[in-house]
Amino acid sequence: MKPFKTVDEQYSILSTRRLKIKDKNFFVDYINKNNYFNVMNGNENLLIPDRTSSKVYKTETFDDFVRLHQFDKEFSGEVLNILHNFETRLRTSISKHFSSVFCNKIEDTMQYTNKDKYKNLKAIYATTENYMLFHQQNGKVVKTFDEFDLFDNEFLNKLVGKHDFINEKVFRIDPKVMKYTPPKNCSRYRKDVNVVVPIWVAIETLSFGTLKFMCHYLPKVVIDRVLNDFNLVPNDRDMFLNTLDVINELRNKCAHFSLINLFLTSDRVGILPILITKLELKPINKERKKARIKGGRYIKISASVLNLFDTLKVLALYEDISSLKKPLKKVIYQNNRYFKKDTYDLNYRLLERMGNSEYKQWKELFIKSKCN
Repeated sequence: MKPFKTVDEQYSILSTRRLKIKDKNFFVDYINKNNYFNVMNGNENLLIPDRTSSKVYKTETFDDFVRLHQFDKEFSGEVLNILHNFETRLRTSISKHFSSVFCNKIEDTMQYTNKDKYKNLKAIYATTENYMLFHQQNGKVVKTFDEFDLFDNEFLNKLVGKHDFINEKVFRIDPKVMKYTPPKNCSRYRKDVNVVVPIWVAIETLSFGTLKFMCHYLPKVVIDRVLNDFNLVPNDRDMFLNTLDVINELRNKCAHFSLINLFLTSDRVGILPILITKLELKPINKERKKARIKGGRYIKISASVLNLFDTLKVLALYEDISSLKKPLKKVIYQNNRYFKKDTYDLNYRLLERMGNSEYKQWKELFIKSKCN
């Protein structure tokens, strides 16, 4: 922990460390408008000449920090655009296929809130611990089926109450045209039983985390069709669900404006061997056995922690990520042109931190995703 420092104090500290700052006014303005950690602390390990000793600069300038920060914002913004495309496809696929199977009649509009239409993993598996990645991210998925958001008796009341775009008059069945009786076990609107909201509207309000859980619970007849929309086959179900975990990690990082060049997936998110093999991933934490507190037996903990490069490989299974080439190429070029190299290669450090120090392999990843 460090005490609070004013921008002027931060300027003085950096000056004593010999960082070249051409324009103090520009420095003050930039730091006041941007998070100091994301600009300076998050990038200093890339720009400190000797990372084993004190923070003393040689040829480095504040402009170098700004350039890295601007790159990170641009790169992260483009990743968010790609993630948005994927998420839109996922929401559309789920709502389309669930509707075609269970909600194809007006009177069945709310069947997506009926737990009987989903797969209760806890009831299906004799030993729930056998469910994939149970001892990591999926234990909660299995255990909390009955508490799933869509099964809440108040779901429809909350949905209409919290979202202005869901107008009661618009989403109301006219009793003069049709007599509507809410199906058994489905959510109903307290104020007016004739108000119903179709899944393709409701699904837009669900968090990505809720979508993940929903995919785990989807019956085979629906999830198989969703998999087909992403060029996968039924046997790819577990792998697909695991990729959603990885993509969710990336989404959360970008959405919270954290430095994407520092990105790593959580060590709590296990990676299945089939996904590691398919994409030639290199998790930082290897598969291991861990002693259980209760029973004294050992449980298997899957490999975990993916860097940015490997995470983008996962995203590239479904989306064209070639638009990331432009911001990366731009910062590589600018660093070559403006960074005064002394004892290290800044581009090497940047790419290494992002998961692969070989620029050629980044270009190959972009090309491959475009071809997919």
